[in-house]
Parts: sequence; structure tokens; C-alpha cells
Amino acid sequence: MTPLDVVFVVGAFALILVGAELFTGGIEWLGIKLDLSHGATGSVLAAIGTATPETLIPIVAILFTRSAAADEIGVGAILGAPFMLGTLVMFLIGLTAYVLRRRRRRTTLRIDAAHASRDLAFFVVLYALALTLALLPRDLRFLKGYVGWVFLPAYFVYLYLVLRTPKRTTKLDREEEKEEEEAFEDLSFAAYLRRLGAKVRTGSPPLWLILTQVVISFGAILVGARFFATFVDDLSTALGLDALLVALILAPLATELPEAANSLIWTREGKDVIALGNVAGAMVFQSTIPVSIGVLLTPWQLGPYGTIAAVFALLSGVVVYAQIRLRARQNSLPLSSLMIGGSLYVLFIVYVVWTVATGQTS
Repeated sequence: MTPLDVVFVVGAFALILVGAELFTGGIEWLGIKLDLSHGATGSVLAAIGTATPETLIPIVAILFTRSAAADEIGVGAILGAPFMLGTLVMFLIGLTAYVLRRRRRRTTLRIDAAHASRDLAFFVVLYALALTLALLPRDLRFLKGYVGWVFLPAYFVYLYLVLRTPKRTTKLDREEEKEEEEAFEDLSFAAYLRRLGAKVRTGSPPLWLILTQVVISFGAILVGARFFATFVDDLSTALGLDALLVALILAPLATELPEAANSLIWTREGKDVIALGNVAGAMVFQSTIPVSIGVLLTPWQLGPYGTIAAVFALLSGVVVYAQIRLRARQNSLPLSSLMIGGSLYVLFIVYVVWTVATGQTS
């Protein structure tokens, strides 16, 4: 690996991060302009926005990276995002809420139980189906070519259920909706134009400017994803490591940082509904659209690393879902429900280090 390679990958990381931040802000404002409820904006548009980088990486790797490891890079990127969100990010949300419990004046996570349980139920069912398809015996592998088409319509069913949810009516619900609205920052492009002397209201930007920010940031993510996929291919070859493993660990670091940071900031500010909704909504997206790409366009062979990561992500989702259904009282979720994810993430990293150190890489 040459110094120029390092410059390219750092540039790709930066491009993905900046592009993801601008795209997320643009997509959130697009939801406001379309007069969607803030819950739908947070769980659908914001989730799609933050899930775009990790969706583009496997698409670029599978369709445009001409190497033997392309499919492994794509599958690793597909698995890495829900794994990191379902384990590490869930844990960090709980940890942030616990550390700041005095400032937040509560020791639980305030949630929309009905919305959160619906999100996690979709994720658990669809992700379990995806894992089952990967574990099918060779004689039944042909089934994935048929069952793989279930994931796309499943996401549209989810969208329908979210968008048809009635707006909130109680005083507490209106307060939460106001918190979510305040969570959306000023449109970045509008702020830049104001600095240049243009008369643009950052708090009420025009639709054309929102669409401009969305399109340009989307292009930045696409370019960054292309460089990143090439880097993962070269790095895995140079180090003699499983390309799926390298993508599984590195891809989320590049693509989930903006989403994780947003959720932690919202948790710090007591805006729990949108913090958890953004993560859970992204997990639903990632268990449908990217998974359908992996199931239909690759052999969908996860290997030991991928299988363990998928099982851990699924286990974390099941635990939080069960806690919401069994322990959530008055839309308050015990913080302990989110803590198991951190231990699963650490356990996976320990397993990876052990296998690499002992020469038992997959």
C-alpha cells in the first residue's frame, strides 16, 4: 500500500462522511417540505438518507468493481451496517442516556413503543429470513432466487404502515413532535449561501435548494463509495485477510458515523423518540433493500464472520424488541435493554482478533 493509496482512502472516507451529513440534512428538510409527520420523516426519510452510503457501497462493489472479491466486499458492507447499529450504536444510545441521566431527568429511554416495536419486528423477521437463505443447504440454494424478491415489497409495506400512522394528539406527543422538529438543523446549502450574501432563510429553505443539496451530496457519496470499495479490495489482498471481514468492519466506520453521531446527539438532548426511530428505521431499510441486492446478485454466502455478525445483530434486535413488548411502560424503555449490544460487538471483535492472531482466518 502506497502513501497515495492512504490519501485516496482518507479522501473517500471524508467524502462519504460529508456527503452523508449533507444528504441526511437535505432529506430531512425534504420531508418537512412534503408535510410528512416528523415521526415518518425521522424513521423513513432520515433513515433512508443515513442508510444510503452503506447501500451504495455494496451496489458499487457488486456491479462496478471487477475483482474476485467484489461479492465478498458487497456482502460485508450489507451485513456491517445492521450489525453495528443493532449492537454498538444501540449500546451507545443506552450508555449516553445513562451517563446523562441527571441532565435528562430520567433513567429510561422515552420511546414511541408502537412505532419502535413495529420497526424492530420488521427487522427481526426479514433479517432472520435473510440469514436462513444464507444457511440453506446446497440443494435448496435455488430458493433464494425466488424468496429474494420478498424484501423489496416488504419495505414498501413498511412505508405504507408508517405513513398511514395518525398524527399525535396528546400533550406529551405534541411535545415530542416539537422536539423532533427542533432536531432538524438548518439546511447547510442555505447557510453557505447566506455567508456569500444571498438572502436565503436557513430555517425555511426553498425546495429547489433542498433538491440541489440532496443530488450533489448523493453524488459525493457515490464517488466516495467507489474509491472505498477499491480500497477494501486492495487492502484485503495486501494483508491476506477475508475481504468480507475487512468490509464488515471498515464499511460501517465510514458510513454509520453520521447516523450514530446524530442519534447520540438527539439522546443527549432528550430527543429519544427520533434517536431510536432513526436507528430502528435504518435497520429496517438495511434488512430489505441492501439485503435484496445481496441475495439476488451474489451467491449470498456469509462465511463464519458474516454469519456470526448477522446472528449478533439479530439477537440484539430480538432483545430490544422483547423488552419493548414486555417491559416498556408508558413509552419508557429500561436502558438495560440496549446494553447487551455492546457486549456482543466486543465479543465479535475479540473473536476476529483471536482468529487472525492464531492464523485461523476464514
